[in-house]
Amino acid sequence: MKTPPNSRIFAALWLASLAAHLPLPAFSQTKSALEADEITVEETSGKISAKGNVQVEGKGARLTTQSLSLSRQTPDTPARLSIPGPLLLTQNNGTKISASSAELNRTLDKGTLKDLQMSLEKGARLRASEATKDGATLDMRGGVFTSCPACETKPDASPLWQLRAGRIHYDQDAQDVIYTNTRLEVYGVPVAYFPYLAHAGPEVVRRSGFLAPSFVRSNTFGQGIETPYFFDLASNYDLTLTPRFSAKQDPLLKTDWQHLTQKGVYELTAYMHEPKDKLADDTDLAARGGVTGSGEFRFDAWDIDFSIQEATDDLFFKRYKINDTSRLENRLTATRLWDNQDLTIETRSFRNTVDPETASTVDSILPTLTHQVYFEGAVLGGQLDMTNRFTHETRDLGIEVSHLQSQLDWSWRHVNQGGFVWEANNRLVLDAYHYGNEKTDAQTVELETAEELLGANATALTLSYPLQRKRPGHRQTLTPKAQVVLASENDKYASIPYIADASLDLTSAQLFQPITPTNEASRINVGISHDTEVSGDLRSSFFIGQSYNLSDLKFSHKSGYGDEHSALLADWALYLGPLTLKQNARLDNDTHEILRSESTGDLAFSRFSVGLEHSFYAAEQLGIGKDILEEASVHVNWEMSQNWAFRASQSENLETQSRVKSDAAFTYEDDCTVFQISMERDYARVSGTSIEPETSVNVTFTLKTIAN
Repeated sequence: MKTPPNSRIFAALWLASLAAHLPLPAFSQTKSALEADEITVEETSGKISAKGNVQVEGKGARLTTQSLSLSRQTPDTPARLSIPGPLLLTQNNGTKISASSAELNRTLDKGTLKDLQMSLEKGARLRASEATKDGATLDMRGGVFTSCPACETKPDASPLWQLRAGRIHYDQDAQDVIYTNTRLEVYGVPVAYFPYLAHAGPEVVRRSGFLAPSFVRSNTFGQGIETPYFFDLASNYDLTLTPRFSAKQDPLLKTDWQHLTQKGVYELTAYMHEPKDKLADDTDLAARGGVTGSGEFRFDAWDIDFSIQEATDDLFFKRYKINDTSRLENRLTATRLWDNQDLTIETRSFRNTVDPETASTVDSILPTLTHQVYFEGAVLGGQLDMTNRFTHETRDLGIEVSHLQSQLDWSWRHVNQGGFVWEANNRLVLDAYHYGNEKTDAQTVELETAEELLGANATALTLSYPLQRKRPGHRQTLTPKAQVVLASENDKYASIPYIADASLDLTSAQLFQPITPTNEASRINVGISHDTEVSGDLRSSFFIGQSYNLSDLKFSHKSGYGDEHSALLADWALYLGPLTLKQNARLDNDTHEILRSESTGDLAFSRFSVGLEHSFYAAEQLGIGKDILEEASVHVNWEMSQNWAFRASQSENLETQSRVKSDAAFTYEDDCTVFQISMERDYARVSGTSIEPETSVNVTFTLKTIAN
């Protein structure tokens, strides 16, 4: 019996009717359906054959092919679909399985497939010479897994990497991929063997397991390997343990903790190691370690954030090449905002790690309370703000200072019809100090205390006159500027321990920004700037300025202010297409010799950029006992192709003709792989320690969708 051609609409209903009279596999009873251009039923055997655009609806899947046959179901033998030619099995989750032939049950969830190819999430692919399907699981023989896309011109070519295994078990529900007798092949060449290997399926966002290892080498550790293990503890927090096993040292353990709470997020990184050889020369500790971290939280109207840098000893982070900071700082800050005011509570602690500690070093600030009020409406035609601050500082050598300050800031700006820009600023501060100093002799420790109530004021009046010239595609702006600063110059502030030596460093950006009245002097500041823009392709800027001291206050040469007049300040910049040049300099007023200079040059294209930096500091600009400092550095970034990138940098001390640091890295990345080899050479030496120049190399090979 044969159904008429193109009778697809009624095929399923006809088969259901036939099933009521014959012991055939009833598609209607199993919620399955068969459609085809031609369907034939053998009345004696009950075998069904279908040809031409065949489609079968199964349990959670759809089969398409050109021909198939369905055997009769008996009490001992279930009905089987035999597909002799190419087929495509599309599952409800979108996964597609193609095969050269197959034997399946009528609901399409069990059976065997030949020459299977399967497309997964994130570009991953599975191939096998034979596979057994049982619901959501596939057991494959002669299987291959990769996340590299197939070559468009040579689909059968070996990808960059693939895992070839004797057997592969893939559980689509649990998203487990398990291999037996596995080879890692790169462009078809075996490079590693694993008797057993397992990883999460490509649909998994995160799961506990090993991450991509890194191979490291350094003078201190020798050859080594880092093997991170990720613990997916919950959807909002996780832990990563990264032990480093090396030839010259005991294992170094790094721990990364991340936690997202309903109130905020924070992360902590801890290090722990038992040092030996060179790492033990810097300390008497049996174990060394450190903690870094940060976090932000929101509790009702309060914003709270913190940062941590703490170590068992001063040189831990530098010795282990974790960072190059010369000061460890811990901070906790809480802030609350209102419509026109805010309150900040802050505590800090400091520790110098390389430079010798001095009596002026702040060991801890506990706490600082700052209350700011921004007055609404104009006050005397300008904006009035008030800041109240209380700080308690504990310093080295037993010095403690409690400081209460009230500060009023008033600012005003006006542009008249002639184009003149007038600005006025006034800052008034009132300070109350209570300080104690431990006085130690051979037999007693005595605490000397004192109180001071001081005040200071600084007023600045600024006049500028922008002159602009415009032409089609061309604009120039010339702006002369002058400022008069009148300060109270209260020299009683010098009696407060360790606040008189404020760090003053005059720059062009600071020239017209009055400093705090406690350190301000009456002076006149003048400067002129010029800006040019030509059709957006060419821009340039130039500034020169100077400050003249009207007071009897003395300033160090290092500060740039000078006793009578400051050094000349000159800045210029040029922007021309991909080229950017910048320089700021401090020049001697009499000889015009360069006292300080910082220069940068960058040439940036779409795939290639190179940058140069140069800095020069005369000896008197660095402090007593310092030598001339002249450094230069160069950095290169090159996207060699769509997948390959190269970066390198090097810095050098030109005065001593010695290198400071060099590093370079090659990176390859495509849709399925990340490979990087990097090198760093640190030439730093720390006197009195075993820290010497060291070279480290790091190699990482990451297979995307696996340990990524």
